[in-house]
Amino acid sequence: GSSGSSGLPLCDSLIIWLQTFKTASPCQDVKQLTNGVTMAQVLHQIDVAWFSESWLSRIKDDVGDNWRIKASNLKKVLHGITSYYHEFLGQQISEELIPDLNQITECADPVELGRLLQLILGCAVNCEKKQEHIKNIMTLEESVQHVVMTAIQELMSKSGPSSG
Repeated sequence: GSSGSSGLPLCDSLIIWLQTFKTASPCQDVKQLTNGVTMAQVLHQIDVAWFSESWLSRIKDDVGDNWRIKASNLKKVLHGITSYYHEFLGQQISEELIPDLNQITECADPVELGRLLQLILGCAVNCEKKQEHIKNIMTLEESVQHVVMTAIQELMSKSGPSSG
């Protein structure tokens, strides 16, 4: 259902953005991201105090094709992200933005993965070093930049201040 949307889908664009982080693990495509390792390394670079060494060490990086470990890694990543939004940014992530992790582990679903990457993007552009990250985004190809900026706007419009 590509109704007049040109360029790369969200997931592909965000993978290109992830590559600017120079992580130890590869992130060329969806498959390589489904184990959560690269995402955790990116989060670690985004906010080293919050996503600390000890947090990172709980993410198992010798995953292979073991979907149980993948699932557990992804849960930790998502949980880290949601508590970051909640406690550090004081924001509530809208339900519709929360990805279905099973779809990611079992089907390497790019739509759900795209959602997860979008949340990571939200961490980057709201963290203390956000200027740096936004500068990085500006170095990307224009079509990619466009998708990334749209993703940021969607996040802003759908997540509000957390209650309580």
